[in-house]
Amino acid sequence: MLSIKKKGKGRIGLVDVDSSMPNLVLMKLSAYFKKAGCNVDLIKIGFTGYDHHKRSEIELDGSAYDRMFVSNIFTINNNLVKINNCDEVYMGGTGYSIKSTLPKEIEHCFPDYSLYPNNKHSLGFLTRGCINKCKYCFIPKKEGMLRRHSNLKEFYDSSLPKIMLLDNNFLAYKDSITLLKELKETGKKVSFKQGLDFRLINKENAKLLTELDYDGEYIFAFDRPKDKKIIDKNLKNIWKPLVKDWQTKFFVLVGFDSTLQEDLERVYFLKKNKCLAYIMRHSKCYSSPNKPFYTDLASWCNQPGLFKNMSFKTFIKKRHATKKRYNQTMNIIKENKLKIV
Repeated sequence: MLSIKKKGKGRIGLVDVDSSMPNLVLMKLSAYFKKAGCNVDLIKIGFTGYDHHKRSEIELDGSAYDRMFVSNIFTINNNLVKINNCDEVYMGGTGYSIKSTLPKEIEHCFPDYSLYPNNKHSLGFLTRGCINKCKYCFIPKKEGMLRRHSNLKEFYDSSLPKIMLLDNNFLAYKDSITLLKELKETGKKVSFKQGLDFRLINKENAKLLTELDYDGEYIFAFDRPKDKKIIDKNLKNIWKPLVKDWQTKFFVLVGFDSTLQEDLERVYFLKKNKCLAYIMRHSKCYSSPNKPFYTDLASWCNQPGLFKNMSFKTFIKKRHATKKRYNQTMNIIKENKLKIV
């Protein structure tokens, strides 16, 4: 847990290293210290978690601040930001340590949404933790077993037009039906940032999900090839009659413990059922000899217009400006005897 030496007045510097959205932790820290009478500044670096090229270290002069808090989400950006001339510097976020947490009095602060003036979402967790222990996921180690974390009022701002839930396995929570009803009553656009567990879809929660004023596509997870049977069953018997074509997206984990053919089969299955696929490449993909194939598969799937209207085979032909790069992927396809269409 983050141990803060003192609460007193002063100037606080918050450093957002690589958040792709408003950083909830920094908004809570801002609220806490502003309430104590401190002045708070946000410094946004703007790194991403997906650019795996070598980056230059950034040094920040912290002499204007009594305390600085650096939030780092992705491990690839770990230790890229250095703070000089500040006596109290706190490093946090999963990029530094999965054991990094906030003290209870800060964790349950109402977020300071003014820190990100262009933000349109009330952001927070209704539940934390997960019932699963997937080998590729750090959530069970970081958050433990699934449990209730907060009430909606802890982070809901009625002046904002949307609500985004950050829960990691919302549908597994025993009272998720009640929570869905509470979300519906707000009348706001609602979305879940993480992929919901489609294996837990039933007629009751599916009905409530589709009755929400949902923002964007419904997002689920299809991480394991062996889950195809239950996903197929739930699609046909419960989900598809309630939603429009292409209104559903599945995160598809590749490069962890599945074969290239299994990866392709999941993607083709989703396309056949008019569901979007979003490829989530495991870190092993970037050092794999099959990296060119993974790159092409992600480029095709993660552009919905191309995925819906162009075959993978055609996409590969049109994508590459050089024959050399085209052959890199085609050689992987031939070596692994993949069936592409």
